[in-house]
Parts: sequence; structure tokens; C-alpha cells
Amino acid sequence: MGYNFVAVERDQLMLMPPSVAEWLPEDHLAWFVLDVVAELDLTDFVSGYRADGRGGSAYDPAMMLALLIYAYCTGERSSRRIERRLVEDVAFRVIAANQQPDHATIARFRATHEAAIAALFGQVLALCSRQGLLRPGLVAIDGTRMVANASREANRTAEQVAEQILAEAAATDASEDAQDDESGPAGSGSDDGLGPRSGRRERLRRVLDELKAEADEHSYEAVMARRVAQEAETGKKLRGKKPSPDRQKNRGRQHGNITDPESRLMNTKDGFVQGFNAQAVATVDQLVIAAEVSNQAFDAPLYESVIGAAKTNLKQAGERRRIRRVLADAGYWSEHNLNLAGVESFIAPGRARKLRQIAESEQTRTKVIDQVQAGELSKPEAAEKLGVSVARVNQILRRRQAGDPDSLTQAAIEKIDSPRGRRTYARRAGTIEPVFAQIKHNRKIRTISRRGLTAADSEWKLICSTHNLLKLYRMA
Repeated sequence: MGYNFVAVERDQLMLMPPSVAEWLPEDHLAWFVLDVVAELDLTDFVSGYRADGRGGSAYDPAMMLALLIYAYCTGERSSRRIERRLVEDVAFRVIAANQQPDHATIARFRATHEAAIAALFGQVLALCSRQGLLRPGLVAIDGTRMVANASREANRTAEQVAEQILAEAAATDASEDAQDDESGPAGSGSDDGLGPRSGRRERLRRVLDELKAEADEHSYEAVMARRVAQEAETGKKLRGKKPSPDRQKNRGRQHGNITDPESRLMNTKDGFVQGFNAQAVATVDQLVIAAEVSNQAFDAPLYESVIGAAKTNLKQAGERRRIRRVLADAGYWSEHNLNLAGVESFIAPGRARKLRQIAESEQTRTKVIDQVQAGELSKPEAAEKLGVSVARVNQILRRRQAGDPDSLTQAAIEKIDSPRGRRTYARRAGTIEPVFAQIKHNRKIRTISRRGLTAADSEWKLICSTHNLLKLYRMA
């Protein structure tokens, strides 16, 4: 008796069904993506092609967009790997209808339609709204560091960039002289702005210009000019210590990246990375309603603009319900953000698990300052008790004299530490953190593959759009 195995016949003529419609089950993600793309407005994609029927045939933008969306849904972003999957992966072959655009075509489509791809975020959000999935009354905001397509080692000082520009120019002159000696001064060896050298020199000049502009903006002269203008506008002298010419802040940013000049060194728990600050606002159902990229390292200055973008996105998506409450961690702490008009902000003034400790410190400080005002303690004694400088004690006293006796920090802690505040703020982590976990851990998307702030913003919006599509697919 022989083994009863299923026969393996690799030489048979038809290994797969003749119709691609039979290659995948009906509930497969690929069919869902194709159905979604069929519902989208692709006018911005099609408008870039000739309408007279002349010239070489181009791949259908709907097919290319579906291919890109499905690739990002599965965590595949490399154009070369997508090209390989179009041969090896059945789902990719179904999406592309057995067509096989090469990696250059895929990368060019993504770059050419950068703005249209970013605008897809709003269309996907509108789909979620029509399905009744958006509940924007309570949202959470947070940011995550996305590694740029650039190395930390490519950072240079302004002096190093200037030296490299001169070296590049000298190398170009030498190359042109050598070509002139061989073929005559026909101009064929001149730099037409399209070669890799011209692109590298352009990036070097951009880095140098940015560093010089920031140095001028942070200079002592510029700071003093802004102080004079502010005093003239308000009619009052600014309080506090005047800046000194040799202060550290007068220097501005010291390094720029010559690979991606718009990326920045960002601090993470694992050290510094070259990257971007990717912001997201999510509902309690973990649907992203705003996705913005910045090269600003701090979260607090971005709070108002990102919340504003979320409101605009909801309005354009046709969602009638509006944002009422916003949850944010200590990175967004500021008086302006806490009192932002139109929403109720729950922002912790420190780590959530240390709020009680912060509250106790605030109470202690209040008692000590009360004793100073009552004449029971001198300012140096108060500074020693609080572990701060005498200048800081004077600053607190001036704020009280200006009519701000109650600590903003204390008021925020009391709000969050109330029964309603605890119930509300406890939902922050479960609202926004799983979004980043899905993107960075489950889908393995931890980097921005394209260079430049606009390109990074477009890609982050595509990443968050596919996150929403996957949620929509699982909820359907």
C-alpha cells in the first residue's frame, strides 16, 4: 500500500481559476479596498493626464491608487517590494488586474499625486461619517516621533555646509574643465539642474539658508527688537530679567540635515532620532480625525492648530456632531491650551501618576508664599524652603499682585482629580495610544519613507487614512 497523498502536478496547464474574481474570498481586504476606491472622487488624480488620447498608455489612476492603499494597509511601502509582490502575491495581482507597474512608476505616482493623496484623508473620513462611526464629542490628541528618510550622521553645522558647497562647486568646475578639454566648450558638460550634484547642492544651500535665518531670528538684536516693539504696542515695560547678549537661546539651531533639510533631531525615550513629529487626534473608537506632521519638537505649540484641523475635517466630512472635550498629556500643557476657546481641555500639568505629588507641592508653595506676603518669611528663606531662586519667588509674587493668586496648575489638578475628571481623563490612553500601536507595532510603520515636510505630511495622512479604512473594514 502506498501513501495516500494529494497529487502535486506543477506541470498542469491551469494552476489557478481563469477569473481573478475567484482567486480570493469575497470578504477579503483587497475587494474592500477596490470598493472604497470606486466610491472616491478621483478628479484630482485624473486631471494630471492628457485627455486627447495621444501619447503612450498610462496605468489607470484608480488601479494605481488601490494598489497604493492596499500596500499601506498591509504595511508594505517600498516601491521595489510592491513591485515584487505584484508577481508573488495573489491579492496584489487581483488589485492590479495582473498588470505589473515597475517600482519607478509606483514611486512616481506617489510623488506626482502627493496633494491628492493627502486629500484622501478627508474622503475616507466622510465614508466613516456616513457609516455613523464617528463620535467626536470626546477626543484625544497626541504625537509620535516618525523616523525620517535621513541619517543623524548627515547633520552639519553652518560652517561645514558652507565648506561642502565650496567643495561641490570646485568638483563641478573641475569636471566641466575636463569635458571642455576633451570635447570643446560646447556646453554639454554644464550642470542643467537635473543631475544628482545639482540636487545635492540645492539641499546644502537650503540647509545653510535655514540655519542662518534661525540664527538671525534668535539673535540678541532680534530678541531686543521684538521686546521694544511689544513694549511700544502695550505701553508697558516687560517684566523679568532682560536677555543677555551671550545667552544660550541666542544661538538658535546649530545643525541641519543635508539629506532631508526639513527633518529635525527629535528626542525619544531611546535617544535622539532624525525625524518628524506626527500628530493625531482620535475619537473614543480610535478613528483618526486629524493627522498633521511638523518638524516642531514640542507638542504644546501644535495643540491649537491640530484641534482646529480636526474641527475643519469633521465639518468637511459632513459630520454634524462637534468636538466638546479634548484629552491631552503633559506635553501639551500651557495656559493658552488649557483655556482654548470652543472646547473643554483636560491637560495634565505633569505625569498622571504624579498629579497628587504635584498638587501637594503646589499647596506647599501656596502656604510659603502666603507667609512671605504676611511678613512671616523673607524671600531668601522662602526660596530655600521651595528649592528655587529668589527671582522665582519674586515672579510668583508679581503674578499674585497682577490679580492671579490662584495657581493654574492647582486648578487643573483639581479638575482632573475630581470624580468627573478622573472618569474622563482615564479614557485618554485607551483612545489615542492604540492608534500608534496599530500603526507602529502591528503594521510595522515606524518611518517616513519620503523626504521633505510636505511629502511627510502627505504620507502620514495616507497612513492614518488606511488606519481608518482598516477600522471601517473590520466594523463593516
